[in-house]
Amino acid sequence: MHRYQQLSLGVCLLLLSIQVGLAREKKQYDFEIQADFRQAKRLTDDDDCIPIRVKVMQDRYWLRELSWQESPHQFDLKADGELRKENGEWRWQLPKRGGELHYCMQLNHLRGERYDSRITKSWALFRADDLLPPVASIAAIDSYSRTRLKFKLPENWSSVTAYPQVGNHKYKVDNPKRLFDRPTGWVQLGELGVRRDTIADTRTAVSAPIGQEVTRLEILTLLTFTLPTVRDWFPKFPERLLVVSANGGMWRGALSGPASLYLHGERPLISENGTSTVLHELVHVGMQREASVDADWIDEGLAEYLALVLLHEAGGLTDRRFNKALEDQRHWGETASQLETRNSQGAATAKAVTLFAQLHNELGNENFHKLVAQLAEPGPPISPAILREMAEEVHGGEIAAF
Repeated sequence: MHRYQQLSLGVCLLLLSIQVGLAREKKQYDFEIQADFRQAKRLTDDDDCIPIRVKVMQDRYWLRELSWQESPHQFDLKADGELRKENGEWRWQLPKRGGELHYCMQLNHLRGERYDSRITKSWALFRADDLLPPVASIAAIDSYSRTRLKFKLPENWSSVTAYPQVGNHKYKVDNPKRLFDRPTGWVQLGELGVRRDTIADTRTAVSAPIGQEVTRLEILTLLTFTLPTVRDWFPKFPERLLVVSANGGMWRGALSGPASLYLHGERPLISENGTSTVLHELVHVGMQREASVDADWIDEGLAEYLALVLLHEAGGLTDRRFNKALEDQRHWGETASQLETRNSQGAATAKAVTLFAQLHNELGNENFHKLVAQLAEPGPPISPAILREMAEEVHGGEIAAF
């Protein structure tokens, strides 16, 4: 090949590379969710809501429409472009260069008589999911969002999320598995005390309002000797973990979210029966798929059983106490008439713990590890039939535990 031909070919390849790069870059649109909590200290009623601004910036018409189900917590919607409601669904058709959507979101949510999401005059605790309802998008092929979550806060308030911080109370929301990045997981704002450490390659933060008797360091210590074992069972466990806690009328339990969990400030880290609410929720964090309807015993039973296994393997339970804990679960589970229920708890969950213990014993540790790893992978909901099929495939035959 002549020299000028080589140069011509090189220039063409360079131009092609630049064009491809520009095409990829131009198919990105900026999506910013800003929540204004500056009025939090003046809120007087549970129905008071927080102003939210959703801003879309794009150089071409990549994102064209967003739609979402009407929410009883979302009020006073207005937007650039066309915003309409049809059959209980909002549809926002954006201007070609982007635009803004404004609304007010009520974040005080009761679970029974206590809150699982709350704003007070000195702190706020909620799920990032609550700031923006689940949305469906109409966008150009191969386009994708660059999402940022931003808070405007009262003086002396701080913020903590499971996302990396890229500015003053501003966070980068990135989910490689989705083209549209919607923020999820727990968030805490206010006058906070936060303990941080890196444990088993997991950047960990434990947060609670200043002045509340929350044992942040004890929680962090429990994670220090258990997270390595958690990561042995869940190799794809998130690289960041946030634990948020509070008292003050909050629900007296624990709830998991993506890369995060909520724990009531008075909840024991390890109960008298040997189970651990923290480890139970860490299993939920590690799982990337859920059980099917009426099979909640799979989610809850596996989480409760693995919580015992994790604590035992990490050295927190002796063999005797581990076996005693399983025996207690077996006796409790005998009082349950069935496993199938939408919300497994108490005796039904204990019955499921016994089933998973028998399954672990029958498969052996290596094969049970494989089964858990498969159950943790993203996929369709896990039904009892799917669980049995996966277990038998790993085992290479029928399972007596079922």
